[in-house]
Amino acid sequence: MNPQVSYCRKSVVLGVRVVLGVLVLLFGLCFDRGPFSVEPVAAKPMPAIESAWVARQAQLALEALKSADQISPREQRDVAARWLKNIAIIVAEHLEIDAAALERAWSDAGIERQRVLFAALTQMGVPYQTNADEPGTALDCSALIKFAWNSVGLAMPRGSHQQYSFSERVRSDEVKVGDLAWYPGHISMSLGVENVVIQAPRNGRSVEVHKIDETRVKWMRWVDPNP
Repeated sequence: MNPQVSYCRKSVVLGVRVVLGVLVLLFGLCFDRGPFSVEPVAAKPMPAIESAWVARQAQLALEALKSADQISPREQRDVAARWLKNIAIIVAEHLEIDAAALERAWSDAGIERQRVLFAALTQMGVPYQTNADEPGTALDCSALIKFAWNSVGLAMPRGSHQQYSFSERVRSDEVKVGDLAWYPGHISMSLGVENVVIQAPRNGRSVEVHKIDETRVKWMRWVDPNP
C-alpha cells in the first residue's frame, strides 16, 4: 500500500475517534430516560468527606424534625434552622456561591420544602446507577426526586419526563427550593438559588450539588411538583 495513503487513512481514523470521543462526552446515553438523552454537564464532585458530612447532618435534621412533629410549623422551622446554616456554608463554599443567599433561600422555604431539601441531601454521595431506585445504595436522576418528595407524602412518578409532566411550569425567577429543573433526559432539584441544584447525574458519579452551566440554562424548564 502506498505509504501516503496508509498515513492518510490513519489520520482519518484518528480524527474520527477524536470527534466520536467528544460526542460521547457531550451526548452520552442515559438509558433510564431514553436513548437520545443529553447528559448533564460534568460537575466538580464535592470531596467524599464533606459529602458524607452533609448527608449525615441532613439525616440528623430530619430525625429532629420527626421528633418535633407535634409542635407548630414555625417552631419546626426553628429546629431546622440549627442545621440549615452549617450545611449552607459547606455547599456554598464548594459551589463558590453566596452562603448567605443560600441560607436565606432555605430559611424562607416552608417546613415541607425544608424537609424535601433535607431528604435529598441525605443522599449526597450515593452512586448513580441507571434505572436504580434504592435510596442509600444507588439512584438515578428521577429516583432522587421521587425519594425527596415522597418524604413529605407527595406520590411522584418515576421517569424524568413523567415528573416534568406531573408538575406545573414556573418562571425561572419564581423557582423555590424543591422545584425541578428539567430538560429532555434529565431532571434535578433546585436548591432555591439561581441555577443551583442537587442531582444524580450519570454512571460513574454520585448524588451531588451542582451549578448549571449558563450555556445549558436556556434548555431548562422549571416546574413545581407541589403548587
